Amino acid sequence: MNLNELRKEIDEIDNQMMELFKKRMSLSKSIGKVKRAMGLPIFDQIREQTMLEKREVLLDDENLWPSYRAFLMKLFELSKEWQHHE
Repeated sequence: MNLNELRKEIDEIDNQMMELFKKRMSLSKSIGKVKRAMGLPIFDQIREQTMLEKREVLLDDENLWPSYRAFLMKLFELSKEWQHHE
């Protein structure tokens, strides 16, 4: 593959990730509404830790894990911010 072909493939993946991100943030907003209605806090440390542990096993790549973990932590942060939106 040449550089342009590789970039095109990255662009396609980025487009897929964008659509998944939009869907995830919409679900996060809905979760925030449910949590508020139930009087629950936005942050759930046990849930985040459990998700990280599951994803580490599923990723099964110790070299990629630190980067993927950082990606997930940022995603969790953004999701919590979005859950505060009405």
